Amino acid sequence: MKTSIPELPSFHVSPSQLTHSAVDSIKEIQTATKQLLDKVTPRDATFENVVLSMAKIDNDIKRTVQFLAFFQAVSPSLELRQESSVAVSMVDTAYLELFQDENLFALVDAVHKNCDESQMGIEDRKFLTKLHSTFVDNGLGLKGENKKRSQEISKRLVELRVAFTENLSSDPGYVWKEEEDLEGLGAERIQALPLYPSNGQRGVPLKKAYVNAVLSSCVRSETRKEVFLRSQRIFPENIEVFKEIVILRDERARLLGFKSYAHQQARSKLLKSPQDVKTMLDELSRHLLPIAKMELEALQRAKDPSGSPFYLWDFDYHHDKMLRDDHQVDHDLIAEYFPAKVTIQRMLSVFETIFSLRIENLNCIQGEHIWHPEVKVFSVLDRDSSTFLGFLYLDIYPRDGKFNHAANFNIFPSHSVPMGIDRPLVCTALVCNVAHPLPDKPALLKHHEVITLFHELGHAFHDLLGKSKYATFHGHRTVADFVEAPSQLLEYWCWVPECLQRLSCHYSYVSPDDDEDDECDPFMNHSPRPPKEIPGSFVERLVEARSVNQGILTMRQIAFSSFDLEIHCPASHGAIKSMEISEIYNSLLQRTTLLQGPENDYQWGHGYATTPHYIWGQEANYYSYL
Repeated sequence: MKTSIPELPSFHVSPSQLTHSAVDSIKEIQTATKQLLDKVTPRDATFENVVLSMAKIDNDIKRTVQFLAFFQAVSPSLELRQESSVAVSMVDTAYLELFQDENLFALVDAVHKNCDESQMGIEDRKFLTKLHSTFVDNGLGLKGENKKRSQEISKRLVELRVAFTENLSSDPGYVWKEEEDLEGLGAERIQALPLYPSNGQRGVPLKKAYVNAVLSSCVRSETRKEVFLRSQRIFPENIEVFKEIVILRDERARLLGFKSYAHQQARSKLLKSPQDVKTMLDELSRHLLPIAKMELEALQRAKDPSGSPFYLWDFDYHHDKMLRDDHQVDHDLIAEYFPAKVTIQRMLSVFETIFSLRIENLNCIQGEHIWHPEVKVFSVLDRDSSTFLGFLYLDIYPRDGKFNHAANFNIFPSHSVPMGIDRPLVCTALVCNVAHPLPDKPALLKHHEVITLFHELGHAFHDLLGKSKYATFHGHRTVADFVEAPSQLLEYWCWVPECLQRLSCHYSYVSPDDDEDDECDPFMNHSPRPPKEIPGSFVERLVEARSVNQGILTMRQIAFSSFDLEIHCPASHGAIKSMEISEIYNSLLQRTTLLQGPENDYQWGHGYATTPHYIWGQEANYYSYL
């Protein structure tokens, strides 16, 4: 029997519709809250009449706000992105006010004190604990001026987070260079860059895919330096927003009785204190530092035997050159076997095998059911039962106003409370920035991009396969420092020779619609024709070289994690207020990786303000990437 596929949601909305959706959601919150307070008193408060009622409100809000926020990251329309920010701020503020309501807290507190936890399921206990903690974290355990100040901070943090995220979708600009200054990128890639009519210069967009291409391929050090430094200076308006956020987080944590924001966040994590995190980072550094020093010495010898400085913008280029020269691993050549769309389709086939799924490409979907013509949609079903699990969206190419990194966005989470409802529709989206196709080549993935996409698809399938009673725990919303673990484990498939060969297909076998086609090969300009599947010798050398310069690469992650800990666990509130955040970030990056930056000082950039990690999703938690 053919499974019935639900109707796809519409993404064809106007700015005013986003606002109306936010207003409707707020009215529903207010109505549900009033009904609860009218019917229940602390004396007769129970899990069923209070907590499950709050769960329904929470589930509905999460489905609304995540849909509204998604437009901020992906919409081609500036007006829609801006209105998305406004709508999200409206709903988030109303949601915050819910947890600043003393009467609601009295009901939840009564259940928290009086319920018999031994008679509750583990997810119910977790939800009650989280619900109660959210009220406390919003100042309901405080009195007088401290309570007032805590609640003011909470509201301001909502505004700042929305502003920071909106800034990330603004145009980062270009670096304009003469064509000869871009030597190493390849003629096709250079010709595809924007041309400045008056002087013939080419523009390198300061977006991740293009910056990475310059840093790894451009022969000229001065070009790499300029592109690197400019990429560390985009979104300057986020500098002050970032500082205010970390100062307010620290102030509120101290008002609530914690030593720092990191201490506050550690309550529900696997590592129970910032000291545990610091101990882990120090131990890793102790073991890796000698390895990183040896790696750097080898890189310096390869670059210049006379011992000239080795800079941050030198690493990617000379790392790739070392792989080519010493290990016969040519990432440009390997990328020819990973045309983006075919490789992603084959990745989905691997996920089908791992999780016993059936994934169907809904090729006919256009118009209102996608937010951009390049977006692809897939239905995901359980292969054995034919149960529909959800929709997966792929949005892989960069464009103006789009989120500038790779991430998975859960558009609609699922839940099973209240009991008796059908499982709500799950929608999740892989959003990344793979360099566009060229006239004579499709978009190609470097091996590190294959890993990144597989990682993010891991989050997507965590969403699609997750089964939870409450939306707040759906899919990847696990314990914060476990969130990355499933996807990190899945990355290992990208080092398994049989899997890499299964993912591969030389681009000369790809037809204009990105399907494999042995007869139609418009990209065929090789003689003799290369093998369709990546040769075993390529894979063998790639796997053998896996550990090359991993000391430095891991130390870079330790630097980012140490910065995260430094800003979220200061010695005092005065320390964070006076902290030179850019100096801390850049000095940690240089000292930890052993790679040099510009001379004179550490004020050369603000990379921490160009990424969402420390503001949205991984705050006081970056170490989970290690």
